[in-house]
Amino acid sequence: MSQHAQVSDHEPVDDHDKRRRMITYGVLGLVLLGLLIWGLAAFKRSKDSQAAEDKAGKLIAAYQAAGLATPLDKDDVARLLGTDGGSVCSAPDSALRIGLLNQQLSNGAGGPGQRPVTVDSRVIKGQRLILQEYCPDKLAEFDEFVKGLKFADVADDNG
Repeated sequence: MSQHAQVSDHEPVDDHDKRRRMITYGVLGLVLLGLLIWGLAAFKRSKDSQAAEDKAGKLIAAYQAAGLATPLDKDDVARLLGTDGGSVCSAPDSALRIGLLNQQLSNGAGGPGQRPVTVDSRVIKGQRLILQEYCPDKLAEFDEFVKGLKFADVADDNG
C-alpha cells in the first residue's frame, strides 16, 4: 500500500472535508449569483442605452427638419435626456422651470433693468420638439404657456 491511505466507499467522510466542500459550493454559488445579477443589469443598461440613442436620433432629425441647429451629437443627447426626457420632462410646468424660461426670454440685463423681449419662435421650437418626442403628455400645458408669448422673426438665420 502507498503512503497515503486510500478511502474506500465504505469509510465515512471526514467532517472537515465535508465542511470545506460546502464552503466551496457556497462561494461558487455566490459568485455565479453575482455574475448573473451583473449580466442582467448590463443587459438592461444596454437596452436602455439603445432606446435613448434611438430617441436622440429622432430628436436630432426633428431639429434638422425644423431648421434648428443641433450643437450636440446623438451620444450627448442620449446621455442628457435618456429615455424619459430627463429634467426637461420631470416638471416642465413647475414655477421654477417657467421662471427660468421667462428669464431666458428677457433682454439679459440684471436687476431692475431686466425686461421681457419679443423672441423668435425658433427659441421655443426646440423645447417643444423635446417635449413632443420624450413626454407628449406635457405638450398641451407647454403650448398653453407659449400661447401668451409674442414672437417675431428676429433671429439671424446664419447663427
